[in-house]
Amino acid sequence: MKPASKTPRRAPNGVVTNKPIPIRLLPAERAKFEKLAEREQRSLASVCRLVLLRGLADCERTKTLTT
Repeated sequence: MKPASKTPRRAPNGVVTNKPIPIRLLPAERAKFEKLAEREQRSLASVCRLVLLRGLADCERTKTLTT
């Protein structure tokens, strides 16, 4: 019997999976992430990671957290 196929990993190799970072969102913020995840056919965690990386790049470029 073949093992059940796993869904493909979207995170690159080497991503730390044993130390998740909890995040608290307002219900409206979470709904936006859920809608985006559904549209992109990604997990909620994957979408949050991609948005976080995009925001981090912006912070590094502007050298600030606020716009």
